Amino acid sequence: MQVESTLGPDELAVLRDLCQGTYDAPAWFQLRQRAELLALRKGFESLWCLEHLPDLRLYPHQEKAVFAVLRDMRGRAILADEVGLGKTIEALAILMEYWLRGLVRRALILTPASLVSQWRGEITSKFKLPVVEARSTQHWHQGPLVLASLDTAKRPQHAEVIGQVLWDLVIVDEAHHLKNKATINYRFVDGLKKKYLLLLTATPLQNDLGELHNLVTLLRPGQLATYSEFRRTFTFDRRSPRNLPELRRLLREVMVRTSRKAAMLPLTNRRIMTKMVPLTPEEREFYEKALRELRRLYRENPDRPQNLLFLVLILREICSSPWAAGRTLQLMASRGKVSEDMGRAFRDLASLAAGVSRYGKIEALLDFLTEHGDEKVLIFTSFRQTQALIAAALKEQDIAHCLFHGTMDQTEKDEAVFAFAEGCRVMVSTEAGGEGRNLQFCRLLVNFDLPWNPMRLAQRLGRIDRLGQTRPIVGLNLVAQESIEEHVLFLLDKKLQMFTKVMGEIDPLLGEWSGESMEYRLGRLFLSLEGEALDGEVARMGDELVRSCFDAGQVASLNRLLLDEEEEG
Repeated sequence: MQVESTLGPDELAVLRDLCQGTYDAPAWFQLRQRAELLALRKGFESLWCLEHLPDLRLYPHQEKAVFAVLRDMRGRAILADEVGLGKTIEALAILMEYWLRGLVRRALILTPASLVSQWRGEITSKFKLPVVEARSTQHWHQGPLVLASLDTAKRPQHAEVIGQVLWDLVIVDEAHHLKNKATINYRFVDGLKKKYLLLLTATPLQNDLGELHNLVTLLRPGQLATYSEFRRTFTFDRRSPRNLPELRRLLREVMVRTSRKAAMLPLTNRRIMTKMVPLTPEEREFYEKALRELRRLYRENPDRPQNLLFLVLILREICSSPWAAGRTLQLMASRGKVSEDMGRAFRDLASLAAGVSRYGKIEALLDFLTEHGDEKVLIFTSFRQTQALIAAALKEQDIAHCLFHGTMDQTEKDEAVFAFAEGCRVMVSTEAGGEGRNLQFCRLLVNFDLPWNPMRLAQRLGRIDRLGQTRPIVGLNLVAQESIEEHVLFLLDKKLQMFTKVMGEIDPLLGEWSGESMEYRLGRLFLSLEGEALDGEVARMGDELVRSCFDAGQVASLNRLLLDEEEEG
């Protein structure tokens, strides 16, 4: 009875036939025929997963990657295709292939928390595999395929249980989080008992060639020798490789890298527009007074890091919306953690912000929505209070919308994405929406405010400009006229040409720059300088950033073209 309870009807019928000696039943003939066909297949000459899942379609570059991992890399590889080329599908196709061949019976998938639901959807909808999403210690033994966030898995109470399991395959998404050997992330994954290992990252190398050594060593210890030998043989300095042909040869044994150019996929047309938005008289009054006060407060106490933190936040918010800046100013003043002078200035500015009744960017946004009829639009802002302001304006116009932000739990985020896909015309998102979500069912994007970090801008665009997008993309940047946001635009557009490049071409900007975040470097300039002096320093900063990108271009060329023969010259 216990045996019967674990078998399905078809399996029970075959078992009864076996017990009764009736081996000539049709089911037995089909089973024998299938077994003989499988026995005739040697190696990985074809993909069984494509036969098992007739609706599954792999692009040529994906099929090439899957075969490379199965045939040449023996299931231990870095899948490093550029952003948006479908590394998730490649990894799951490899998992499915091993599963069908009986080579994998226990598999663990580790992802950032924000991408767990997206992976679960791909696993169940496209690959029809049973998956357990682990949230408690009991879940690690409940199914052959376990999915969890890396943050959950590495917690001591979970890590102890996971470490006792022999995993046939471990998949780690966003694997650049393992680049540092000294981190808990690296030590946890390195300590897992595993036969096969897949590391997924569009940027296997971000700041330092040593990171590449760490990832490769995690897959195949000794492949790049010891770190000291690797440095002597393959580097001039942390970003300058030497002996490149040999390094490329060794990497080809463990890494699959396809650029958008090499994939030969038709690129979606992209049109990025910038609208200079005049501030309303009320906004202009608030902006001018706020900027004067913030500069005064900074110049009186230029060496206090906490002051700079507050002031840079307000600088960014006054370009986003007086509403957001006013709420933050009021909150800071009420908490009593600032000086008396600063608290008084903050309260006065908050009162002035509360009197603003018209917002130039809101009017420009509504004009854009009207211009595009009923099409879906993804709107990004850096601030929750600006998000609330936009939502209130959309509600007043009876425009169906949903919100996405970092304080929502995973279920709420999934519901928001589902609502945007199925019913809502508009999603208003903070930067949390730029973290790996697939939103290519939308083609229109509005940057309500410009992020001061170039890669956040790239991440926003990457939500809709990815594999599966078939329609022309239209992006709109709303920039407050005659404001410090114009300087940010100057850096992003004139210096870095962010709005004319494809995603893979801005890989260099993923690296660290100058040891200080771009936000605080800009903040110091805006708070300490004015007029021509400010213009000149921003231009010099742009030149420095461009030079940094060219220096990092050696790193980017490794990320993009390290495995391409054409790089030999």
